[in-house]
Amino acid sequence: MKHTYKQKILVVTMLALTSGVARAQADFRPGYIVRPAGDTVRGLVDYRGARQGGQQCVFRVETAKTSTAFAPAQLRGYGLASGERFLSQLTPGRAQLPALARPDAAADTAGQGPRSWFLEVLAQGPATLFGRRDEQGLDHYYVYKAGAPLPAELVAVRRLVPDGNGTRELVLPVYRGTLTEQFADCPAVLLSISRTAFTSSGLVAAVTSYNACRQPGQAAAASPARFDVGLEVLVGGQASRTTYTSLGSSAEVPAGLAPEVGVALRVGRRVLRQKLTFRPELHYVRQVAEASASSQVYQPGPNQTINQRYDLRFTTAYLRLPVLLRYTVPGTKVRPFVEAGGSFSYAITLEPQLRQTGGISSDWQPLFANRPGASDALRHYEFGLVAGLGVQFPGLLGGHALAALGRVERTDGFLRTTEYSTAVLRGSFLVSFDLAKSK
Repeated sequence: MKHTYKQKILVVTMLALTSGVARAQADFRPGYIVRPAGDTVRGLVDYRGARQGGQQCVFRVETAKTSTAFAPAQLRGYGLASGERFLSQLTPGRAQLPALARPDAAADTAGQGPRSWFLEVLAQGPATLFGRRDEQGLDHYYVYKAGAPLPAELVAVRRLVPDGNGTRELVLPVYRGTLTEQFADCPAVLLSISRTAFTSSGLVAAVTSYNACRQPGQAAAASPARFDVGLEVLVGGQASRTTYTSLGSSAEVPAGLAPEVGVALRVGRRVLRQKLTFRPELHYVRQVAEASASSQVYQPGPNQTINQRYDLRFTTAYLRLPVLLRYTVPGTKVRPFVEAGGSFSYAITLEPQLRQTGGISSDWQPLFANRPGASDALRHYEFGLVAGLGVQFPGLLGGHALAALGRVERTDGFLRTTEYSTAVLRGSFLVSFDLAKSK
């Protein structure tokens, strides 16, 4: 009985966690649906990613607490405010594919007939290019010309063929023959088809060239960019702690909060926008770290060691280049995020100083001033690891996103000697402002 009770508790816990994850994956963004009558209803569309967006559209008006899932047969289409458009379209089944592109197994033909999907519009004109991604992660492309009963699927067939003692993959560009057949009424573009790659950008270029040939002088409809690029400004403060280790002693040298400013370039694939982004940044911060320390100095005589006291002062001004990968949890009001990466820093100002205190005092002197080759002991660059977390508020200031974040950075310091080290731990609190409006 006890064992059964524990099993029930485990099942309930797993269901709760699964439900929480499912809710967390909802990514509602401003958009619209087009109903069968042709009227447009604006609200929030759950962007379900490339693999699920073709199967259904989950939509709710902004004032509603519940959402509705629509199948392709229930809508004309839907779209996002950021530019992506999906149309409900009947697509050919396997039986309509060229014989060379059909599956090798001729056993089960169930489910091979035409089927409706929400297809993304990649290029539009006299010829329209559609795309979708299936549950196995494979991309499917279709070209449709007005008056045709169904779009024609563009297919690249991959076969394994014998090659010596092994096999190699042979790619048969069946799609080029399909494009040649579809674009036969515009001979000027046929030569370029032999070089068309089976990629979204390659097929968009081919269809756009055909549309320009059929409608000379008419601007092609702009398709959504495959990458989302933006620029952010960051301001805040940074504090640090340098661990100075020398022969026989170690000292913690803290630096108080100092202003930090920076800019960030935000780059993300369109299908992952608001989720995974690559962020090269450039920051500037100047800090003064100070501390008192002591070390044991050995000397010949009755008292072989003496306690030597000294002060440390490290004045630095760095240009920092963090390179981060950030994952943002989807949301319409608040978007938490985590980030991690590496950093490279170059010191514009590097003035590590030391002065003796106690019985015999001295003025401030450069670190290692009395050591031969002191200038070679310092380096103006350092490398480190960065991690951070924060929260973004999309559209908070006139449509621009505002974010608050904290970061921790660990670097190897500014010394290149083996006897000494200056490992640095930094903490930053920053506020970022996105110069582009939220989508």
